[in-house]
Amino acid sequence: MQAPRVIGHQQSVGLGPSVNHQQGGSTMCKVFRKQEGFTLIELMIVVAIIGILAAIAIPNFLQYQMKSQQSEAKTNLQAIKTSEVSFSGEQGCYIGTQAEGVAAPAAGTKVTPVVWGVGLGPTAPGAAWCTAVFTGFHSDIGFRATGSVRYEYQVNATTVAAPGIYTVATSCAAVAAAAPAVGTAGAGAAGNNNFLAAAWSNLDGDAAVSRWDSTVDHGANDCTTGVY
Repeated sequence: MQAPRVIGHQQSVGLGPSVNHQQGGSTMCKVFRKQEGFTLIELMIVVAIIGILAAIAIPNFLQYQMKSQQSEAKTNLQAIKTSEVSFSGEQGCYIGTQAEGVAAPAAGTKVTPVVWGVGLGPTAPGAAWCTAVFTGFHSDIGFRATGSVRYEYQVNATTVAAPGIYTVATSCAAVAAAAPAVGTAGAGAAGNNNFLAAAWSNLDGDAAVSRWDSTVDHGANDCTTGVY
């Protein structure tokens, strides 16, 4: 009677772990089968969303970048205005300046920044300003751009009919659509009562050239709003 009980006990001991092991293995298999990754469709949806966001964000970023680059023209034209007014106070007239900066910005070509350096000129000492000499360089009026520039600059000393005032509309209309070649002398003559400082650039390489101006009567002004 004891032998069967021993055998039964051994069978119970022997089968217990085997059954538990099989049940545990089945549970682990179920756990592994539930660990699934992303499907191809889900990945394609994520990629499409990223593409849409990039299509919206990148153009906005580029436009913001170009707007920030336009601050160069605004700052430098304001400085040129100050320099011309100061020169006139000392010498008695405004003078034209040679075109300087990037090489003649044109439609369809993105400008490449250039280092202004010491600039062109200056005119040799002893010039008979405002009696015989009415054109010179930006350095003659005390203007020097800092670092690299993306615009070309030139000043024309002009005579404006009475009351001798440039409005934004009239000055912008007087800015040449085509930028001059670097080194082109600005206009200047006896009796001038104003000046037209202009800046040209093509920051994005499209079919339009950006034009800015400043005069005795107003600071830097964007003549081609929305054009870079």
